Amino acid sequence: MGPELLLTLYTGSLFALIFLVAPVLLRARENKDLAGGLYGKILWRFYKVAFLLLILYLILGNERLYAVLLMLGLSFNVGISYWLKNYKKSLGNIDQIDYQDSKRVLFRRVSILSTLTLFGNFLLSFYILINQLKEV
Repeated sequence: MGPELLLTLYTGSLFALIFLVAPVLLRARENKDLAGGLYGKILWRFYKVAFLLLILYLILGNERLYAVLLMLGLSFNVGISYWLKNYKKSLGNIDQIDYQDSKRVLFRRVSILSTLTLFGNFLLSFYILINQLKEV
């Protein structure tokens, strides 16, 4: 039951991040700069835990292809987050930029891409988990 537990922790962490943390922080009407900064810090800590769980899942589990696919999806999201972090630094306080400004629109669209990538990883990990639990 070791690999299944690792995958369960990973899937549950993604669920919490996507459906609990992100909606609360990223839909804030005021202080979006503060809320986004807090979400970014949570996300970067999540990446460390997530990669550890996936590496252990790769080593201990039998589904190597799935483990690699999950790691690739997570790596893609890390790349997006890195770009967003650097772009955000160049923008400064997001609250000071008009909502319809092209720079802010780009930031928002790439943020949505990041969330959708995490959601795709969640769906894949949930699918893998359900299939593995059927076999047990």
